[in-house]
Amino acid sequence: MAVVHLLVASLILSVIRSVAAVAGGESNVPSAPLYNAAVPGLMMPVVGLGTGSYGSPGESWDNDDAAMATYHFLKSGGRRLDGALTYKGQLGLARGIATSGVARSDIFITSKIPPCGYNETLANFKQVLKDLQTDYVDLFLIHSACGHCRNGDPDPACDGQLDNHTACRLSTWRAMEEIFRSGSAKSIGVSNYVQRHLQEIFDTPGALWPTVVQNELQVYHHDDDLVAFCKAHNITFNTYAPLTTPDYGPIVHHWPLKRGSLDEPAVLAVGKAHGKSSAQVVLRWAWQQNMVVNPRSMNATHIAEVLDIFDFELGVDEMKTLSNIKPPPGSDGRVCGDPYKCK
Repeated sequence: MAVVHLLVASLILSVIRSVAAVAGGESNVPSAPLYNAAVPGLMMPVVGLGTGSYGSPGESWDNDDAAMATYHFLKSGGRRLDGALTYKGQLGLARGIATSGVARSDIFITSKIPPCGYNETLANFKQVLKDLQTDYVDLFLIHSACGHCRNGDPDPACDGQLDNHTACRLSTWRAMEEIFRSGSAKSIGVSNYVQRHLQEIFDTPGALWPTVVQNELQVYHHDDDLVAFCKAHNITFNTYAPLTTPDYGPIVHHWPLKRGSLDEPAVLAVGKAHGKSSAQVVLRWAWQQNMVVNPRSMNATHIAEVLDIFDFELGVDEMKTLSNIKPPPGSDGRVCGDPYKCK
C-alpha cells in the first residue's frame, strides 16, 4: 500500500469530526466510519483510552485507576473508552463516566469477552452491561482467537483441552451476531485475530463480517499484510499498545538498551522537527495509515497530549523512516502475545 495513497485517505477522513459538547469546551477528535457489522452511520473516534492490564511487572489497573483515567480522558475531549470483561477496571470506567458529566450518548464504549462459545458469550455480555452501567455498547469484540476458556466449558466446542479453536470461535461469533441484531451492540468485531481466523467467518454462509480488528501494532511491529487484508474487506484496524508500553516491553522482554520505541532516535528526530512528543509522532504515524489507536495513560498531561495529534502531518519520507525502524535485536518487537500461534 503506497504511503502517498494512505496520506490522501487520511486527509479525507480527517475532515470527519466527532463533536460533542462538554463542560468547558468541545471535542474535535476525528472519527472513522465503520462498515460491515455496524449500524449505518456509526463513527469511531480515532483516539481511544486503552485500559488493559499490561504495564510494569505486577502492575495492573484497578477500578480507582480506571475511574481517574476515564475522568481525565473525557474532560480532555476524548470520547472513546476501551475496556474488557477480563480487565480489572471495568467498574471504574462506569464511575469515571458518571463523574465526568459527559453524556453516555456522546461516548463510544468498546468491551471485549473471551472466545468461550454461544451461551457463555451471551452471559458474559450481560455482565459487561452490568459492570459498565449501560444498556448498550458501541463496539463488542471477541478478545482473542484462543485461550481463556475453562475445562468443562458449557459449550463442548470450547472445552479448554481442545487444540483447535475454530469451532469455539464460530460458536462465539454466532452469539456476537445475535447481540448485534438485538441492538445491544452497535457493532461487533474481533481482537488478536489474523487472516485465517477472519477467513473462517468469511467462509461461513450468512455470517456477518467484523467491523473492527483490534491488534497490537506499533513502529517495532506492524503486520502490513494483515492491515492490507483488513482494508480489502472494509475492516477498520484498531491498534493497541501503539506506544510499545514503555514501562513494560524493555523490562519483560529484556530489550537491549532498556528502551522502547519512544526513545528511538528516528522518532525523537521527527518529533523535534514538528515540535511534538514521541508519543504524538507514533500515534500520528498510525492515524495517517487510517488506523484508530488505543494509547494508555493515567497521567492527565499525557492524556491531553495523545489527543493532540491532528494539527500536524508527517511527510512521505518521515512515514517511511518510522515504518523502517527495526525492533530490538533478538526480538520481533511485540509487547503482547503472537495471535498467529492460535490454531
